Amino acid sequence: MSYINEPVLNIIVVGFHHKKGCQVEHCYPELIPGHPSELPAAWRYLPALALPDGSHNYLSDTIFFSLPGLTEPAHTVYGISCFRQIPIEQVAQKTEDMTRSSVQKSVCVICRAPLFGRLSVKVELVVRAWFLQGDFSQTKLLEDAFKHLNSCPVQIDQTLEGLSVQKLVENWRHKALLLFKLLLLRQKVLIYGSPAGSLSTALLTLVSLLPQCLEYGLTKSANVVLSRPLSPIPTVIPEEKTTEDSIDDALDVVEDALNGTNQPDDELSPKETGNLFEEKDRVSRQSFDESILSDVVDRQELSAGREKCHSIGEKYKVQKPLSEAQQSPTMARDMSVDGLYNLTGQLDQTECGFPLSLFEDGYICLPYLSLQYLDLLSDTSVKGFVVGASNVLFKQKRQLFDVLVELNEMRIETADMSLRRQLVLNTEDLRFADHVVRHASSQGDTWIRDQFASYLIYLLRTSLLPEGSREMESYNAQFMTAFKATPAYDKWLKATNNANIEPFMNLTPMHPFSGQLSVADMKLKLAHTMSTTEGGRKVTAAVASTGRAVASTSRAVGGALSHARGALSGWWSALTAPTTAPTDPDVVDLSDVSDAVEADDATGQLEDDNRRLPDPPDKRLDPAIDVTNIRVI
Repeated sequence: MSYINEPVLNIIVVGFHHKKGCQVEHCYPELIPGHPSELPAAWRYLPALALPDGSHNYLSDTIFFSLPGLTEPAHTVYGISCFRQIPIEQVAQKTEDMTRSSVQKSVCVICRAPLFGRLSVKVELVVRAWFLQGDFSQTKLLEDAFKHLNSCPVQIDQTLEGLSVQKLVENWRHKALLLFKLLLLRQKVLIYGSPAGSLSTALLTLVSLLPQCLEYGLTKSANVVLSRPLSPIPTVIPEEKTTEDSIDDALDVVEDALNGTNQPDDELSPKETGNLFEEKDRVSRQSFDESILSDVVDRQELSAGREKCHSIGEKYKVQKPLSEAQQSPTMARDMSVDGLYNLTGQLDQTECGFPLSLFEDGYICLPYLSLQYLDLLSDTSVKGFVVGASNVLFKQKRQLFDVLVELNEMRIETADMSLRRQLVLNTEDLRFADHVVRHASSQGDTWIRDQFASYLIYLLRTSLLPEGSREMESYNAQFMTAFKATPAYDKWLKATNNANIEPFMNLTPMHPFSGQLSVADMKLKLAHTMSTTEGGRKVTAAVASTGRAVASTSRAVGGALSHARGALSGWWSALTAPTTAPTDPDVVDLSDVSDAVEADDATGQLEDDNRRLPDPPDKRLDPAIDVTNIRVI
């Protein structure tokens, strides 16, 4: 087991000044000898990371971020910022610059290893005790904390503490696999959400699904040589702005500096926040979901030559030759809890080439970015990224990223149609994702990470097959082609000598959850579509609204029920489309989009009906009325 000695490099105090903005107040040990309140040029924007955008709206939070190393520029250092905000009345020793109603400060711990969850708990306790003193000029407590944190070595596997992939899977469900595969393609991914603490935690939790990536794969994740320096961001706040709105007002100045002074003042009005496209591009900005982008039934899987379903619990014997192994599938889709890991447990992950070289050579991973780093994303030396941001200005710079992940709304958006097709989850992928979702709550974080590691091992083993092999279709052939074109895949081949690993090559090149299509798969696809696609959600809402309307008004039965029935029947027709129809691989199936429109119309009709009519008392049909003459319009 590897240990990390003296993990903490510096403890830095950042405060908010009503005139100067965020600034360093103390650093231990000093980064610039004789100047305890100054930072080197490479870390000049650290104060903005320590007190993130919108931090004045929260009493306390803990944020994770990354910076390029100082002594070793080719390596990354990791920051943990714990900030608190207290009323000025609780400060025992006030200074002249404390003119606001509250005092906000942050304590940053810079460490040499990504011990985010491990150290954040201890830092929060130290910061709480320091604030209780009421005298911020007394920093001995922080210096003692520095010595204490470095007194005991830390195990490398403790980097995973505090990052709950179980919560990630429970929130995102089947889309957790989609996000996992998205990381492998090295695209420009912006993860947007608030507060900044939960945002950075979610990003690191996602990265921890990649085998050994968080422990060893982020050493170059913040290192890139920019073609031009970052644009200066004005941080001086006008003297008369001493209220809580001063930071928000400063953002207007920042936007003018970035986009020019001739920009309309109302461009970033709240009513337009997040509205990135015109109505004519409504389809492109639909919530990205694999069920929207593909036929609900994988037509190729319905061919007569599909391989037989695998027997439950059958385990591949390594002494068999490869040709025989291909005829003896390793496992069934209805897998036992430990079945998948048992098939790959004998493999050493380091020998398999993990971690993959994803976050290097211009591909960066930054858990949190402040507005000062906006220019970083457009630099020509940045080939791709996965970054977290809480400022709405990032989200409105649509040209900077390929994929937008909305954490608070649990939505993934992209306008790249080829990327949409690459990220479609086929039936085998949905079986694996469903297997993880069903057992995640009872098995825990370690089990979930083992499942994703085993999945990646089988994916890499299958990637060695010739292009066009049927086994690749289980992982989505377009995804496999894009993944094999990445520099990370080339480096993996070189690191493993073209995967010349005997236990690895003895695995069957296939998807571990492949097998014949069944009614259970149809139910899985149906449930997945209804719960995750925009059309499915609107149909469900329309049906629910119809049920409520029927109980209150007969008019709703005549009008809204027909709309809901039409939306549901249209959606079901798309679900059960004939499998013999010719398909074009370059055309995206957008049937769910039209279904969403129909369901939206049904919901709107229901709302209109309910607004026009007051809720009448319960009525019974007059026995004299001929029921056979009632028509549904």
